[in-house]
Amino acid sequence: MAALTSLTQLSSGNPVYENFYRQVDPGNTGRVGPTEAALFLKKSGLPDVTLGKIWDLADPDGKGFLDKQGFYVALRLVACAQSGQDVNLSSLNLTIPPPKFVSTILTSTILTSTILTKKGKFDGIFESLAPVSGLLSGDKVKPVLTNSKLPLDVLGKVWDLSDIDKDGHLDRDEFAVAMHLVYRALEKEPVPSVLPSSLIPPNKRKKSLVGSLPGMVPVLPASPPPPKDSLRSTPSHGSMNSLNSAGSLSPKHSLKSHSVNWVVPVTDRGRYDDIFLKTDLDLDGFVSGMEVKDIFMHSGLPQNLLAHIWALADTRQMGKLTREQFALAMHFIQQTVSKGMDPPQALTPEMIPPSERGTPVPDSSSSVGSGSEFTGIKELDDISQEIAQLQREKYTLEQDIRETEEAIRHKSSEVQEMQNDLDRETCSLQELEAQKQDAQERLEEMDQQKAKLEDMLNDVRIKCNEESQMISSLQNQIHSQETDLQSQEDELSRAKADLNQLQLEESQLEQSLTAGKFQLETIIKSLKATQDEINQARSKLSQIQDSQQEMTKSIEQCNSTLNGTHGGSMTNLADMSEGFHDRENGGFGAMVRRPHCSGG
Repeated sequence: MAALTSLTQLSSGNPVYENFYRQVDPGNTGRVGPTEAALFLKKSGLPDVTLGKIWDLADPDGKGFLDKQGFYVALRLVACAQSGQDVNLSSLNLTIPPPKFVSTILTSTILTSTILTKKGKFDGIFESLAPVSGLLSGDKVKPVLTNSKLPLDVLGKVWDLSDIDKDGHLDRDEFAVAMHLVYRALEKEPVPSVLPSSLIPPNKRKKSLVGSLPGMVPVLPASPPPPKDSLRSTPSHGSMNSLNSAGSLSPKHSLKSHSVNWVVPVTDRGRYDDIFLKTDLDLDGFVSGMEVKDIFMHSGLPQNLLAHIWALADTRQMGKLTREQFALAMHFIQQTVSKGMDPPQALTPEMIPPSERGTPVPDSSSSVGSGSEFTGIKELDDISQEIAQLQREKYTLEQDIRETEEAIRHKSSEVQEMQNDLDRETCSLQELEAQKQDAQERLEEMDQQKAKLEDMLNDVRIKCNEESQMISSLQNQIHSQETDLQSQEDELSRAKADLNQLQLEESQLEQSLTAGKFQLETIIKSLKATQDEINQARSKLSQIQDSQQEMTKSIEQCNSTLNGTHGGSMTNLADMSEGFHDRENGGFGAMVRRPHCSGG
């Protein structure tokens, strides 16, 4: 429900949706019936299955009609289907272009108004043919139709399309439809395979539209292809045989257009016809410039060249192309694209569509035959005169219609292009807003990163300053170390010189040492010899000391014996003392004198 509410808010302000709604509900009753909705939605060109699904989603309660909100839901779902989106309620809020519908509203209104303006004349002709219970049989309608000199296959289509209720008779409204189709055929306009909804009388529309698909979106009826040799009527009236026996409409004449050669190859006509049927969405037997614009532009040819090809193919200057004219235009485009052949400046006889070669464009003189061509009935003669007059009026009216249609198409295309531009600008604005939001978020992130980077930069600058100071300090240290190194190198040089000097001195000292060692060894040997001598002398001294002690003892003994003589004793004692002193000094005189002392 929230999705539907937002959809109403979105679509109610859109002039395109409002315009669509006013077309189906001009009285603003707030209610769109199934017939009106079916006729409008059918112009979207979507398959009946898709339209049925759209109807079920737009009318979930099964009310059998659409309110304004439901109609907006249907329009949005049609736009989703045309844009290739899924047909479901979840697709309603997608950003998509408005739906596109074939612009047949004005054409339908003009065709209906055309019939209404001539309805009085058609009714007069109808009454002159003496209808029975308001109906005309095929026998009574035959003289009027055969007087048009149209081929039997065309008249068969006219009868099938006009006999809407398929009862074998034509009532007043069906006869007016038949006369209108005859006039169009006389203007070389092809008879449609399906009767347009604008030509269906109001009292017969519900029978042909509503009830065919109960519970779903009603669709237009599709009548089977009529036989090309007769008009439809009930066997009871025998009109079929009488119509086929008419001598003025021979099969040779009706097939004349198919026996001539045409510049469009037969092998390509089927392909071009398939493209024509897919492009002719409103099934009116014509394609407009807007309908074939994409096909022509897809060829890649310049627009002025495409406009020239269009002018060549539009032989009747109607602003739209028949099936054969479309095939001729496609042939010119194919020749230009594949073979590089430029289209001619004017059509040659073999280029003219076959259906346009048999009879020239009707005018007042050709439409009114001689008296022998009529049935001799005064009413029918008057009808022929009326037909001629109606044809002249039709030329003028259709010229006005074409101009009006062209102006409407131009305005509609401008409005559609403006709406498409608006939708594109809206999408672009939304994308720009999203991009702006993303850019703002990225900018905020970048600001945060910038602040972090600035903090990191400040830290790096501080570290750089510290590193610079450290580098300066290291440079000073290096300089100081280089100075010290230089002084050390100088000292090292001096030390090396001193070392060399010392090494020289060492060498000299070593030589002196060697000589000294030799002398020392000699001295040591001498010392050893001397020591030996000293030891020997000490041994002798010891012996002497021992002898002295013995002598001292002997002296003491002598003194003790000589105590009695005073003078002589003292002299002898002094002499003994001197002799002892001489022995202590190492002299040998005492030793020599010893025997002398002893002898004294």
